[in-house]
Amino acid sequence: MKKLVMIGLALVLVAGMAFAQQQRFRNGNITATGVSYNEATRTPNGSLTVRVTFRGNRMTQITLLNYTDTTSFMNMAAATMIPAMINAQSSEVSTVSGATHSSNGLREAVATAMAQARR
Repeated sequence: MKKLVMIGLALVLVAGMAFAQQQRFRNGNITATGVSYNEATRTPNGSLTVRVTFRGNRMTQITLLNYTDTTSFMNMAAATMIPAMINAQSSEVSTVSGATHSSNGLREAVATAMAQARR
């Protein structure tokens, strides 16, 4: 039974390494935009632009360049989500309660930059 568990863990590790190899990013800065969107009314609240820096196959910095959304909501979203995205190396992190629309716009912009940076 222990051998089967060890083999299963080894297969998961190999699959994880193969997935990580697919997430290659080219070095540089990518600028991308997102829309802060109110899903209930189907209307945009504002837009935002980010610059995402990639180095050594990693997302290393996300800078909020400009936005037209409410400052307090955007600051709430950026303060929590930017470090989380860098840590997770993904745009798919939890939104910030109370700043959902700004959070969704930020996720969209970073996801766009990541897609552009993929090799």
